[in-house]
Amino acid sequence: MNHFAGNNNHNVILLKFDESYSYPVFFTRDVFKISNYTLLKAIAGKKNRNNAKKSLVFIDKGLVSKNPELLKEINLWFEHNKKFFYLACDPVVFPGGESVKNSWEHVHRATNIMNDSALDRHGVVVVVGGGALLDMAGFAAAIFHRGIQLIRIPTTTLAQNDAGIGIKNGINQYDKKNCIGTFYLPAAVINDYGFLKTLTFDHFIGGIAEAFKIALIRDNCFFSFLENNSSLLKQRDQKTIEETIKRCAQLHLDHIARSGDAFETGSSRPLDYGHWSAHKIEMLSGFSMGHGQAVSIGIVLDSFYAWTRSLLSRTELDRIIAAFIKCGLPVWSPYLEITDKEGRLEIEKGLEEFRQHLGGRLTFTMPDGIGQSCELHEMDFNAVREGVAFLKKAGF
Repeated sequence: MNHFAGNNNHNVILLKFDESYSYPVFFTRDVFKISNYTLLKAIAGKKNRNNAKKSLVFIDKGLVSKNPELLKEINLWFEHNKKFFYLACDPVVFPGGESVKNSWEHVHRATNIMNDSALDRHGVVVVVGGGALLDMAGFAAAIFHRGIQLIRIPTTTLAQNDAGIGIKNGINQYDKKNCIGTFYLPAAVINDYGFLKTLTFDHFIGGIAEAFKIALIRDNCFFSFLENNSSLLKQRDQKTIEETIKRCAQLHLDHIARSGDAFETGSSRPLDYGHWSAHKIEMLSGFSMGHGQAVSIGIVLDSFYAWTRSLLSRTELDRIIAAFIKCGLPVWSPYLEITDKEGRLEIEKGLEEFRQHLGGRLTFTMPDGIGQSCELHEMDFNAVREGVAFLKKAGF
């Protein structure tokens, strides 16, 4: 029985409002040189700009080990600019890589430091490092005082192409990637190309997978650029990688600003094309496989699936696989073949976890020809198994 039928005595106040966001992404080199004013520009126009801001710097341990003078440079930069920023304490070093977001431990440490430093909502947390540290520290900044000003300085190709310029952050829980987290816009993002020089090849090239991802679903010309320059990317050609990062950032920001669902309230997550299996592969590997490499495999697996559904031609599929291999990106992993006691592929569980993370009806993005996308709601795992076998041959 509907107790509300015909009842007109319910009162409601309905409020609708729009809020404008400013989200600058800067590109520079040597951000902590005394002569570099990018970090100052990053907070230009913010509230209380006439008062020096109390600041904290959280920095990636791996980055410090590769750049032993960096901590000294940061302290000198803040001392030089203390009229605008001043450090509440020396830069705090956190572990890099997925371990920093595999528990609440580092979130608690970060918020304890914020609290001990008496950081208020007008203070600033500057996070310098790879995507995992940006995720964890961004989550901590989002929940402390319900959100304090955050500046991201991503230092890996992967972070500069994707994690660092997005608006999501979080930690892994319950054997699921990013199960706990928030949407939170940083005050600014600063991509410093200089940090890329010290990356190992795997860390450098893994981030290119995210560039291919956004190109395959949004920009055919960008895919052609990546395809034609795959050898130069493998050689770490500076001009090519800088162009890649800028174009990738623009496409990500266009999606955030114009998709109509920046905070993913619906059941679609286009920027996670290829990620449903990638997240599971990472988990199965115990995170010994980098996110970029796992995404690379996930993208080509989904591209094979798109071909079985006539969304890509065989020529397009072959172009994608060839470009990935030429770049130095993997298209195969033994983790794809792992099965459970019932003989099901373990990666199949990744799709249900993906749906739960989004909520609602299963929705995953597929290319509809290179440079365009469509949404599917059902997956044929017989075709996925065919894809696993196909990529095993392609990957050897």
